[in-house]
Amino acid sequence: MKKTKIANALLACLLLSVISVLSACSGNGNNAEPSSSPSAVGTQPASASSSVEPSASASASELPEAKLTFLYPVAANPGPDQKLVNDEINKYLKEKINATVDLKPLTFDEYEPKLNAMLAANENFDIAWSSKGWLGNYQPYIDKGAYLEITDDMIAKDAPEARANIPDQFWPDMKAADGKVYGFPIYQIAAKQKSLIIQKRFIDKYNLDVSTIHSYKDIEPFLKTLKENEPDVVPLGLAQNSNGLFVDPNAVAPDGAAIGYKKDDPTYAMIPTIDSLESKKEYYQTMHDWYQAGYINKDAPVLQNINDLKSKGNVAVSIEFTSKPGGEVGEKAINGGNDVVYVPISDSYFTGIASAMHVINKNSKNPDRALMLINLLNTDKYLYNLICNGIEGKHYKKIDDQFIEPIENSGYAPNGDWVFGNQFNAYLKTGMAPDTWDKTIELNDNAIVPVSNGFSFSEEKVKAEGANLNAVKNEYATALETGAVDPSKILPEYENKLKASGLEKYEQEVASQWDAFLKSKGLR
Repeated sequence: MKKTKIANALLACLLLSVISVLSACSGNGNNAEPSSSPSAVGTQPASASSSVEPSASASASELPEAKLTFLYPVAANPGPDQKLVNDEINKYLKEKINATVDLKPLTFDEYEPKLNAMLAANENFDIAWSSKGWLGNYQPYIDKGAYLEITDDMIAKDAPEARANIPDQFWPDMKAADGKVYGFPIYQIAAKQKSLIIQKRFIDKYNLDVSTIHSYKDIEPFLKTLKENEPDVVPLGLAQNSNGLFVDPNAVAPDGAAIGYKKDDPTYAMIPTIDSLESKKEYYQTMHDWYQAGYINKDAPVLQNINDLKSKGNVAVSIEFTSKPGGEVGEKAINGGNDVVYVPISDSYFTGIASAMHVINKNSKNPDRALMLINLLNTDKYLYNLICNGIEGKHYKKIDDQFIEPIENSGYAPNGDWVFGNQFNAYLKTGMAPDTWDKTIELNDNAIVPVSNGFSFSEEKVKAEGANLNAVKNEYATALETGAVDPSKILPEYENKLKASGLEKYEQEVASQWDAFLKSKGLR
């Protein structure tokens, strides 16, 4: 059995009781009321301009010079002009907040090991990217004492404009298990809908009626056709960082939900991990059948980044965990320049705003200036688009005030607007609809809100069990999800090892915290 290298945070994907990717917390303390509110959610924020001044009362010239370091994940190397863009950013930051920043982009598989190494060595950095339940997993790193609490007073002093752009009903999502705030959200899509990504050329060639596809099972005939007629194409591309196709129609437990419970259960009882795995037996068997039939790439269980495969342009179908309006444009670039179509296979679930955030290192020498930079990244349209798209005329062409067109092979293409700041400040790219941001807000507003929205689990009392369970998960989960092993043999072995590794104690603690959460909401 080959062990996979899934990031520690992904334990949540199978241990449904632990997942907290985009939950919104109830809590006390950090409610940082904005000094003003956007006129309407979904419109361009009023402060999204290139003239935002630092929030501190002192002007930039009165602030002592500061040097910052910013770590963040990217799908691939942004390009040879990374330093050129960094230098341009620093010219601007010197004028705004008398600071410079050393940008440190790291690929998804590099990010967490590097972050851990820097924290262990007390190596200096100021800002990092984080998420609830994924890279830089928010709560576990807070439990380690890695991140600085961002208080109301700090926000009022150094980031009031950015806070004013966050709808108040979303802010509780930023609270950790102790009710405090340790990160600043990157405001963007706050709902998720799992979709298949299908290259349009194959839809057209084989007359696929996408309206007939509602679950993973419905795509099987299409995969068979591709396998029989397209020898150089991967029908279904999967990797270690691919999210599974399974959607349980009977449970409120989408990937990333805080906890799983049955839709018709008025007590909201937690779905145990073993029950969840048992409900996926048929799915695992289907994946194994597809793997043996050659529909899935053979290196799926060991491939660390699905985009490495998709960049060749020969992956016909893949998975998108959070399909969003306009996302097809970015997927086109990832899929070797081939047009793609999103085909939803799940409902849209409201997931909060903590899927992407900026955190400040607890040992930062310049936390106030770090927060000023975060404020600018979330309010200053010029700076935000500079770090997202590079230099106008060299890395992109400006079509009008709303649209830009990237210059091919320009030397800078991080392709990660969701990493840098408030995405509603982003220019739209050719092919995106003019109302992309309005549709994004509509998706947020119409999403189903789980009762678990706001539940955040702390592993403090079960750290050893959590580590042991994660090790077992790394050994078995990806192999099952990608179909590389026979579930009739491996699933029982997996379940037994989970039980032997402290699953019962772990889930008792999850259930205890879940019960307390429900009581706090008046549901028990």
